[in-house]
Amino acid sequence: MSDAAFDFPHTPPAVARYLESKDVKPSFDWRDFSIEEHARSFTAAKTAGFDVARDLRDALVKAQREGLDFEDFRKGVEPTLRAKGWWGKKLVADPTSGDLVEARLGSAARLRTIYVANITSAYAAGAWERAQATKRALPYLEYVISTALHKREEHLAWVGTILLVDDPWWLTHYPPNGFFCQCRTRQISAFEAEARGYDPETAPRPQDFGEELWLNKRTGEFERTPGGIDPGWAGNAGATRQKDALDLLAGRLAAMGEDARRTASADLAGSWLMQRIVRREIVYDPASPDPAVRARGQIGAPLASLPAAVAEATGATAPVLSLTVADAERLRALNPDFSPDDIALVQRILDHGRPARTPAGVAMRATVDGKTWTLMLAAPDAAGATRIDYLGSE
Repeated sequence: MSDAAFDFPHTPPAVARYLESKDVKPSFDWRDFSIEEHARSFTAAKTAGFDVARDLRDALVKAQREGLDFEDFRKGVEPTLRAKGWWGKKLVADPTSGDLVEARLGSAARLRTIYVANITSAYAAGAWERAQATKRALPYLEYVISTALHKREEHLAWVGTILLVDDPWWLTHYPPNGFFCQCRTRQISAFEAEARGYDPETAPRPQDFGEELWLNKRTGEFERTPGGIDPGWAGNAGATRQKDALDLLAGRLAAMGEDARRTASADLAGSWLMQRIVRREIVYDPASPDPAVRARGQIGAPLASLPAAVAEATGATAPVLSLTVADAERLRALNPDFSPDDIALVQRILDHGRPARTPAGVAMRATVDGKTWTLMLAAPDAAGATRIDYLGSE
């Protein structure tokens, strides 16, 4: 199989964010984490006990950002892995059983698997985010034939399948559907679907190959996977991240783990509209004679969810913290060092800081990534929502 099939020279922001926002969790076996946990956290098998998981994640992020192919990725990270002893075969302790087992650590083949699995999953998650953003104009997804030399028979049977973006079939069959799977989807309009003879009322459902039962030897439990999909791949990472973001907006913080909350807030901060707001891509002038230009100041997007203690301190009844174009301009005016990247830290400041009431509203201070941040929240408006008055670091 050619590595060129997995080279991606152009990296949309949503794709880079998918890996960049993941927390790092070393593991001993890929079966130690659920499909949902893999969508939220970066892990690589046999990294438990070795200080290399973050090196691998950072090297993948660099590969995405710079459009590096596999060979450039390997050459960049292999010296670090060798220096830290994560290479070749070694006797290592299984943290679950305590037994010493001979494990294959780093190798060109292992790195290729890590590179392909993570890069293809990141692009799939980014494509899902774009599909959700544009589904009004392009409401359908089509399962596209793989470019692999050796194609899986089940995957070939799904080629040409056309379904609505929000059809539940995509929650389990959205490609990639296995290790080194090169299947893709293509988003199409209702006009194109109709021109090709597609009728949502009469079109047959995709071929069902039943379920396969496999024993997860790490948990001792049997798990079910749709036929034709490799164990551990029957999910949709983009949909999992989207659901986490919606749960965050709904204020379900107590039910969400730290990893889910971290990635969900990063996805909100990195959304297409939020990035346009903080990067001044929406023309706004409060003194403009044109009322349409003045009104753009109220364009906003959700940014974070208020923990219960913060909502109580501010008096806010709406649990969602949004940022408008006017808010972003105010943050720049009060803090010349304000960076668009700063907003990605707001949820972490809210989660870890202690609210203190002030005459102007509520102040929060928290240390994030070695810096002490101050976040000022205004008193709630008539709708019960609060806003950011100031954000800066020392």
